[in-house]
Amino acid sequence: MKKELAAKCKFGFAFALMVITFLSCTNDSSQTGLGLLPTGDLVVVGKVTDSNIQAFVVNDEKQRTDEPRYNLLGTFNDPVFGKTTADFANQYRLTGYPGFTKSDQIDSLVLYTAYKQIYGDTITPQIFKVYELATDLPYDGKFYQDADLKGMSYSEVLAEKHYIPKFRKDSLTKLYGSTKLLPKDTVSQEISFKLSSTLINKLLAADSVTNSTNDLFLQYFKGLYIEASNLHNVGTLIKTVGSGLMMYYHKANDTIPHSYVYTNNSTSSSISRFTHDYSTTAFFPHLNKETVQDSLIYLQTSGGLRAKILIPNLGIWSRLIPAMANNPDTTRLAINKAELIFTLDTIQSEPLKYIPSEQLVFSAIDSEGKTYLPSDYYFSPAYYGGAYNILDHTYRFNITQHIQDVITKKKVNYGFYLETSFKNSIARRVVLKGATSKTGIKLEITYSKIQ
Repeated sequence: MKKELAAKCKFGFAFALMVITFLSCTNDSSQTGLGLLPTGDLVVVGKVTDSNIQAFVVNDEKQRTDEPRYNLLGTFNDPVFGKTTADFANQYRLTGYPGFTKSDQIDSLVLYTAYKQIYGDTITPQIFKVYELATDLPYDGKFYQDADLKGMSYSEVLAEKHYIPKFRKDSLTKLYGSTKLLPKDTVSQEISFKLSSTLINKLLAADSVTNSTNDLFLQYFKGLYIEASNLHNVGTLIKTVGSGLMMYYHKANDTIPHSYVYTNNSTSSSISRFTHDYSTTAFFPHLNKETVQDSLIYLQTSGGLRAKILIPNLGIWSRLIPAMANNPDTTRLAINKAELIFTLDTIQSEPLKYIPSEQLVFSAIDSEGKTYLPSDYYFSPAYYGGAYNILDHTYRFNITQHIQDVITKKKVNYGFYLETSFKNSIARRVVLKGATSKTGIKLEITYSKIQ
């Protein structure tokens, strides 16, 4: 027993001695090794903010609108962005050999268009018209937002509908990532158009050869164009999620209802058309002019608006980091982080009423005026940033490597474009604080300098 007690006492004493020695060695750890380094080799970390940034609102480049993920439909008189009209044309393919015959009793032919989200009000009736296409929609063709879909159609109106869009949010908001501030539609609504006998008779007249393959059928029936008519009230843009034609019929001496569907599936062509009228907006006098800066930046999907951003100091160390003004040697200088910050104007944007763009894109301009993503994006899209921060209402971009590339002459600073993502399939708009506003646009730079 005494031996065990003595052993424990020795262990406790040794452990206490180790702790005392360790604490005495780490009391001033910040000074450890200083005697081994030359006096001038200390690293100084600094932070500066460059606010010398210019922003100009310009028309976005013309968007390709063939095979979009979603079609937009409707007319929206935005109180800030003016009027936007969106409509589309679709092919409809066979789902098998049609089961009806010329002797069957046709009850109706109905076009169904499903949708899950609206961008605008639920009061103004939309006026939609349906036409048969007279021109082919090749699946591998290139079409843009100014496609003349009405000019590609026959003049007869197959259906006309006055429709007030419905708006329902699923109650399981957490399941779909929805919040009270950013609600998401998860319940599908449906618009139905009862089509005229003209198209019914045409589909009935298709012979067995025409109905034998989709290639032959699409030469015979090229598809439908749904037109959104002009409105002067607020209105809305509808994000459609699917479309199909349903033929309802009865067999002779049979009361059992039958149906056959023509589908607009993933192999069917689809084309959207967008038009914008900014003539009544506050920014119209300065649109596409690089002589006057507005205190606000206006961005919009559907081939609407983007902003040209100029950062004159980007490639000049002495202006970007004033501490280097009298020190031409930049070999001992490195940028740790360069974050560009844009702030939402909550009054003009009305984020509780109009969902802001979830993601913005900040792209650099090359010598030919074309755009490319900064190298920071290829390091990691999450690192590059651009997502909307609902907590502080900002969009932040990390362009650290791009600035290094400009300074080391790997890239030339021709400016940037700031624009929305998902341009041809989702209705979004956002107003940001401009360069001349009190908040402004900020480029925050953290750097290290070895002295």
